[in-house]
Amino acid sequence: MLPIETTSGPVRGFLDRGVPNWRGIPYGRVPGRFRPAVPAVAGGPVDAVRWGPVSWQVPMSSASRQHWSPLHADAVQHEDCLNLNIWSARPERPDPQPVLVWFHPGRHMVGGTMRTVDPWAYAARHDLVIVTANYRLGPWGWLSLADLDPAFSDSANLAVRDQLLMLRWVRDNISAFGGDPGNVTIFGLSTGGTDVATLLGVPSATGLFHRAAIYSGNAELSQSRDGAAGLARRFVSAAGTLADDAGGLVELSNVALRYTHAQTMRAGQVRYQAVVDGELIPRPPLPAIADRAESIPVLVSVTSEEAGILEIVEDGEAVDAKYSRLIGGSDDATHAQKVRRLSDELYVRPAERLLAALDAQRRDAVGTAACWAQVFDYHPTVSHLAGYPRIADRAVHAADTASLFCDPAGPEGTDTDRAVAEREQSGLVRLARDGDPGWPAYTPEEPVARWIGPRATDGADLGPLPLTSSMEVPR
Repeated sequence: MLPIETTSGPVRGFLDRGVPNWRGIPYGRVPGRFRPAVPAVAGGPVDAVRWGPVSWQVPMSSASRQHWSPLHADAVQHEDCLNLNIWSARPERPDPQPVLVWFHPGRHMVGGTMRTVDPWAYAARHDLVIVTANYRLGPWGWLSLADLDPAFSDSANLAVRDQLLMLRWVRDNISAFGGDPGNVTIFGLSTGGTDVATLLGVPSATGLFHRAAIYSGNAELSQSRDGAAGLARRFVSAAGTLADDAGGLVELSNVALRYTHAQTMRAGQVRYQAVVDGELIPRPPLPAIADRAESIPVLVSVTSEEAGILEIVEDGEAVDAKYSRLIGGSDDATHAQKVRRLSDELYVRPAERLLAALDAQRRDAVGTAACWAQVFDYHPTVSHLAGYPRIADRAVHAADTASLFCDPAGPEGTDTDRAVAEREQSGLVRLARDGDPGWPAYTPEEPVARWIGPRATDGADLGPLPLTSSMEVPR
């Protein structure tokens, strides 16, 4: 393949199953730990034929080690990990195509270029240009030391700044790969969906994307400066003799920083979240979305039994314990009722509030953009979660990942898997192409959602979001 000129230098890719693919293109550089990234500088040719490094990963639970990793077996972890991957079936095309940009899940602790995600089908089957990226995770990208030491006043929201830098690179370079910089759709699942929702409320993100899709994410997981400072103090304290203050964290090895993260988790829950710092993120995302001047089309999706995932990923945190802590009440509720109520509280209600905010900005802003709701009601046999017997046939959180990235014309999975994947992808593809996924828009007055499952067919798959608050759950 001939090299393509970019602001990072000329990049040469290869054919991935017949589709041109470029891997590990640097879009930024980390000048130092806890410092904002700077754009990648053009140099010699980039041999973009292998995955770039991913961010250092940290355990998602207080267990002594990570039991499962979504990364490729040969993944390299590195602090300077700002690189992206592109698939485009016809980079030389005269008619630029819509661009998809994926934001990965993983609680801001694991993930990046993941073996559980294969973006190839969007280029090969749907003729879109698709981008995936790595950015800083864990304390490297989400630990704000700004209120502990003035020397780190620019350390808040480093990962969000990484994501903005990546989107600017896409804006400036994607046309060379056959993509339309004026039609960029960002989409993400779980924490990645929350990243997308956060960017909807970031003023400096305006114009960098034009449509969005949020799968099992919400706009309510930002934290205050006080909350961020509290986590930073806990982190420094957990370092013990390894570091006396914020500055001491800079000198730690990456392994020592990961160890400090694990020690912090043993003392209490750790949430790496965007910070409402008054600068990059002036206001919490949800009200910022409702008040933004520009209205863009947004798809919001949940699965029908989101909280079922707690049965396998909450190490030592059973559904009963989570229900007791978040909802309380008597023990008369059945296990199934508790899962439904937790799904409602943790996912459906936040999705409703996000949809209401999007509807409010649609009504107040100039333009006719709308928002749409979707419910995924299936568990593909090819899902990375299908090996857990307790949830293998349930539409739990992240079960839709496999359908989002399945090849609907390929040999893997069952006929039903591929049919559901085709329907799941069709809404995203139509949103990217037309600004409308193809079913009636959501409004609080008419809260209609498209249901995706093995039995529903076009024209007979509309219904309400899976509200459970009206169910008789003992309190």
